[in-house]
Amino acid sequence: MKCPRCGSTDVNVQIVSETEIRTKKKSVWYWIFVGWYLEPILWIFLTLPKLVWELIKPRRYKVETKTREIAVCQNCGKTWTV
Repeated sequence: MKCPRCGSTDVNVQIVSETEIRTKKKSVWYWIFVGWYLEPILWIFLTLPKLVWELIKPRRYKVETKTREIAVCQNCGKTWTV
């Protein structure tokens, strides 16, 4: 493999893992059938218990991991994806 910048063949290929954490949200079906009336009622009539529940409930996370190959030229330092 040759470096596109300097033309050197002294290139190191590495596998890089990238992790992204996203919070899960409620689905569209929840909001169509239940959430549009249940959430306002809970906030209006049960403000304090609802507030406490929102603070102590466990968060729902979705973890996405992607791997990709990156080449690094040892002479000039240019990086690119393979």
